[in-house]
Amino acid sequence: MTLRTAVTAEPIPSHVSALDYVVGPALGQGHHVTVYAPPMFRREVRRRRADFRAAGVNWTCDPGLQRAAGRVWRSQGNAAFNRYVFGRLWPRQAAVKARDLIGAWRRDRPDLVIAECSDPGAHLAARVLRLPLVAADNGLGPVLVDLWDTHVAPALLPLYERYGQDSPTLPPMLSPAPLPWFFPAPPASARAVRRTLPAFRTAPFRHPGVALRPSRPLVYVSLGTLATAMSGLRTVAEGVYREVMAAVRALDCDAIVSAGDLAPRLPSAGPHITVVTRVPQPALLHRAGAFVTHAGRASLLDAVQAATPVLSMGVLADQPGNAAAFSGRGLGRSLDVTAGRDEIAGALSALLGTSRHATAMRAARAELSRLPPLDLAALRDGATGPVPACGGGSAG
Repeated sequence: MTLRTAVTAEPIPSHVSALDYVVGPALGQGHHVTVYAPPMFRREVRRRRADFRAAGVNWTCDPGLQRAAGRVWRSQGNAAFNRYVFGRLWPRQAAVKARDLIGAWRRDRPDLVIAECSDPGAHLAARVLRLPLVAADNGLGPVLVDLWDTHVAPALLPLYERYGQDSPTLPPMLSPAPLPWFFPAPPASARAVRRTLPAFRTAPFRHPGVALRPSRPLVYVSLGTLATAMSGLRTVAEGVYREVMAAVRALDCDAIVSAGDLAPRLPSAGPHITVVTRVPQPALLHRAGAFVTHAGRASLLDAVQAATPVLSMGVLADQPGNAAAFSGRGLGRSLDVTAGRDEIAGALSALLGTSRHATAMRAARAELSRLPPLDLAALRDGATGPVPACGGGSAG
């Protein structure tokens, strides 16, 4: 039976990629997949050969909003940033997304909705129309579970009441990694499924002008797309890149630095340091001996699948918690985002100079590979009818 599957995404630059573990298997099993997302994702969705429908707006791209969020992060820290973003900004945008999706889904009548865990407008729309609903963890699941009862659900309650719905609850969640890796207390209704990547993301690494020395280890550096895309945090990200590049310069290794729009502002700090806009990260990680990362969920899982130890420098949202979790499991080391070049150089030397972290990464890769594949038909059958909540509160 072919299922009409609706997948939703919110306007964070990497979040269509974060849903590949859902979109790819659905298409591979012959189901019809439509991604309902803000206009910024039209090209990314079609690149994956799914249908695209515009829903919601590119609200995270607003420079004023970015500056305000950046000020909260710089002045009050990451915990306050999370409360501000997920307990205030996200609920404000849910009304627009819910309105768009209710209209679209009344027409399209999907058999199953797989919504990003951080897409409360989609959760509400599915509940209003009584559609089978599952949330896809994009990395923010642990943050949302932690803030749900105290900040997220209270902010969403007026919107739910407007539509005659009971208290907001997180739907059951899918995660592309073993739950204990990222959830301190995994929700009872969450389940882990196998992670998959589209073929174009695993293409061999080739870049003109990059000559890697086989006799030298390679360090790959990327702080992801979010910090470099946010005007309020771009200066912070640039400073971190400069410190990492200065640290790598002191080591006997090669380095590739993927810095997005910041690349033109980062002249190479040495003859064996290459700065690029972007690279096929999963493929490059199979060549790297260490990965300096912002500790986003997708980047960490790319590293596990390549068995490449990480030096995590979490910036915001779920990233600091992810960095601590991976360091605690022996999968690499973690430093504060304010660390200087000497501290960074010491951590990289330790990663490159011992096999302990690489051995732990290989064990994690084996654990990741044993997760069950995603079965859309079984998922739809299990989601039909009342669904238990992942967060606190009462199910509607």
